[in-house]
Amino acid sequence: MGIALTHAVFWSITASLAVRIALVGKGNQALGLLSTGTVMAMAAGIPLGRMVGQYLGWQASFLLIGLCSAAVMAVLAKSLPRLPSVNTGSLSSLPLLLKRKKLMLLYAVTVPVITAHFTAYSYIEPFVIQIGGFSARQVTVVPGLYGLAGFAASYLFGKWFAKHPRAFLAGAVSLIALSSGLLLPLAHFPAAIYALVFVWGTAIVVVSLGMVAKVLDFASDAADLANSIYSELYNVGIGGGALLGH
Repeated sequence: MGIALTHAVFWSITASLAVRIALVGKGNQALGLLSTGTVMAMAAGIPLGRMVGQYLGWQASFLLIGLCSAAVMAVLAKSLPRLPSVNTGSLSSLPLLLKRKKLMLLYAVTVPVITAHFTAYSYIEPFVIQIGGFSARQVTVVPGLYGLAGFAASYLFGKWFAKHPRAFLAGAVSLIALSSGLLLPLAHFPAAIYALVFVWGTAIVVVSLGMVAKVLDFASDAADLANSIYSELYNVGIGGGALLGH
């Protein structure tokens, strides 16, 4: 419960904080870097945690997470500027947010898109092994490509999203559907699977970035509250996808 609570608080403020401390006009690039770090951490952290757990026990994995978190907290406390609390929103802001149709539509889209993504992603490793016949070495390439996709997504988002936000988001969602749909017919072609995973990873990061950017745009007067709602819906999608995927 404590981990879930701190995780939720962290993501409710992180995006808006990244935009606030970025240089003027560099908000999208800041979001891109934030997302890139997140994807890289997922790509590296999951296999690392699994390896530590296998050799040293699950307690060691949690101890390592705690120590790393404490170190990061110390660095952030020392390096981040002190900022006044502005446009955070409160419970009294909630009725106003509920009246914003575009924001509500974005919230409504978040859960099915993220659930679908994580449902499919939960199967990717057994899929490439059992259906594609991948070797252990070939399988290890998949999360690495997913991590590299974060760099591509960050670049594309920073360069094009502000100019064509709707087309960018719609195109990214379409690419997720297309790339995941092509996995089965191309399962026995490793190069094709690698390309699809890279496109898929790039697209989902772009979607996540785009949704955060639009939440901040639609609710700039209550950014932290609006983003916390989005974060919780995103987590519902992650949990739902993991549950359906197993």
